[in-house]
This record gives sequence, C-alpha cells and structure tokens, in this order.
Amino acid sequence: MQHSDQLRARLREALGVRPPALPARPPERWAPTAEDEVHHLLPGFWQDTPAGRVFVIERRFDLEHRHGRLALGQALAMPPAVWARIGRAPALAEADPRRVVFLDTETTGLAGGTGTIAFLVGIGHFLDGHFRLRQYFLPTLEQEHAMLRALTDYLDGFQAVVSFNGKAFDLPLLEARLVLARMPRELTSLPHLDLLHPARRLYGDRLASCRLTELEQHLLGLTRVHDVSSWEVPSLYFRYMRTRRFRALLPVFEHNASDVLSLVALTAHLASVLAGRTRLTGADRLALGRVCEAEGRAEEALEQYRRALAQELRPVERQECERRLSLLLKRLGRWDEAAALWQEVAARPDNRLLYPLVELAKYHEHGTGDLAAARTLTERALLLLDAHHARLGFSGLAVEREALIRRLARLEGRIARGRLARQ
Repeated sequence: MQHSDQLRARLREALGVRPPALPARPPERWAPTAEDEVHHLLPGFWQDTPAGRVFVIERRFDLEHRHGRLALGQALAMPPAVWARIGRAPALAEADPRRVVFLDTETTGLAGGTGTIAFLVGIGHFLDGHFRLRQYFLPTLEQEHAMLRALTDYLDGFQAVVSFNGKAFDLPLLEARLVLARMPRELTSLPHLDLLHPARRLYGDRLASCRLTELEQHLLGLTRVHDVSSWEVPSLYFRYMRTRRFRALLPVFEHNASDVLSLVALTAHLASVLAGRTRLTGADRLALGRVCEAEGRAEEALEQYRRALAQELRPVERQECERRLSLLLKRLGRWDEAAALWQEVAARPDNRLLYPLVELAKYHEHGTGDLAAARTLTERALLLLDAHHARLGFSGLAVEREALIRRLARLEGRIARGRLARQ
C-alpha cells in the first residue's frame, strides 16, 4: 500500500497534476477569559501580592456628586462628634473623617458562617478632595488569599469603619475568612458606625422596614432602577464560576458601588438630623427626642418633644410625645410642669389614657397633699381601666387594677384617719 501511494505521487508530479486541496479549517474563534473581560469592562488594575494577584476596580467621585438628594461631601463636612453620636461610639469622635472607611461586601450566601465567602468587597473613603471607591474582586476561589491580603493591606491606617449591619455580618465574616487564611486580624475592634441601628432608632416605627433600599427611597430620595436584589447575588456569582462569563456580574458591581455610596449619603443625612442642619418634621423631632433622652441629654430631649408637639403629629405620635415629655419632667423633679401636662391630657373629653390620671393621683398624694383629689383621680382611673377591660378584654390589666385598688384603699384610710384626728 505504501509503494502504490509513492507511485501515484511520482506520476502526479511527472504529469503536473496537483492533489485536490483539502477544505480549509475554520479559524479558531477567540473566546475572552474572565480575566480579559474584567479588565476591559471595568476600570481597574491587577494587583500583585505575596499571595498572588487580585483585580481591583477603582472609581473616583467628586465631593459634589449627588447620591439621591445629598452630595457625598456633606458627610465630610460633619464634625466627628456628630458621627460619634450617630453610632453611640465615643471613640468615633477622635477619628479623622478622611481616615474612616465605608465598607460593604457581596458574598456567596446571606446567612454567614465559615462556608460563606466574600467575593466582592467594596470600600470607599475621602481622599484629596474626592471620594475614592475600590472594589476587591475574587475571580477564582484560589485567589482568596490574595484578595484578603490586598484588602487588609489597604485597610491599614484607617481609624474607623462605617457599614450597614456590618457589626453582625460583614466584619465577622471577613474576620472568619482571615482566620481560615491564617491572616488573623481584629477588624471588629475598630470604632464602628453601623448605620442600621441609628436608622432603626430614628425611623423604625415609621417605615415598613429599615432595609437600605427603603431608607434610600424615603430619606435620600433615591430609587434604584434595574438593581439586582441581594438574594440574587450569590446565584449570579455561582453562574459566573460555571461559565467564566464576567458580564453577568456587572449588575453586582453596580449594586455594591451603590451600597457604598448610600453609606456615605445616609451618614450625611443622619448627621444633619442630629446636628439640626436639616428641616425636621414633628415625627423627626419625636424620634430625635428619644435619642437625646437615651443619651442623657435631658434638656435637648425636652426641647425636641416640645417642638414636636408644636408641629403636625399623628394621634399616636402625639400621645407618645406628651407621655415622654411629662415623665421626663417628672424624673427631673419638675413636678408642676409635668402635672400641668397630665391635667391637660386628662381633661380631654375623648381621653382613654390611664397614665395621666395615675400620675396626677401620685402628684396630689405625695406632692400637694390633696388626698381627696388623689382619691377622685384614682376612682376615675379604675373606671377607665374597667372600661378598657370590658371593651378589649385585656387580661394583662390585672396588675394595674390591683395597684389602683391598693392606692384607693390607702387613700381612703388616710382620709379616714385625718377625719378622726380633726374630731
């Protein structure tokens, strides 16, 4: 067979016949790798570390850049003492706002635990007249050590951190991953402003929830368009891991960037509320009064409660404000002012509140010595309590009723002894 093939070849050569051309093979189609895609689709650079390399996206925003209604630079203009009040963390008062880092993570799961990995960490801070946003991305799980090394190297020197639910989730998660990578670091030891908690204190009773997107809409005037939901983020990363197509992750990067910018704008908003640099509604002043009272700022709390009552409030808010104001006055020993407010509330024809009657009875029994007035008020309180029980069936009113019966018996005894003493 080999001899005949050689003979055919010599005959074709002698006769000048060329062998038929084989069909040309189509050129191989170039398929970009994940590394090619991330480099061409997002502004960033590959950073080398002793543990490998990691991709870092970097963007800069002017201080005048508005995220919702607020410019980013408004947070920088707030005194550090106000930051400390927001987070109830005195150590924040010593931090330079330019050395505070705003941090948010995107992870492979929302429940936390050692099996959850942060595949994207967004951090931002003020620098040289602008706001720098960096996002540390994990192209492959094998590069986690490199990402953690680059991230922690960059975090060195920052004096405090701002997050949203970061105390419970983001920082403990990063600490756990650092321990597993044998690079332990106490991130949770930094002074921390977790915006979830002051947001709940100020707005928890007024908004449907205190999710970041809810706060953005109501406080910052920001509604996200075509945003990816947090619960979708892990599945998008897993899809990327299967297909190595980076474009599917672009919405996640935008979601994370928006989260970091919202931390800045929300800090500015909360600071402006506490510093009195923004227009406040009656409900805002009621909430601010609660905050001041919890901080031991009694005079500020009194002022906020009074100013709230001078503005429009829902009936339930007005009731709470009057009650808080009167009881704070009582704690401060300003009984006459408190009694005047109790008298005003109790005298309303539609009053169904027990506390002004009870407090007035105490005031007259122990303050003015008018035992007859105290007895009348206690009897009114008992009638009101029984009406509540008949209408609503509250079994929990038994304790209050027993206390009123004991007070009434004590008052009647004192009145009777007084009559005998006068005879």
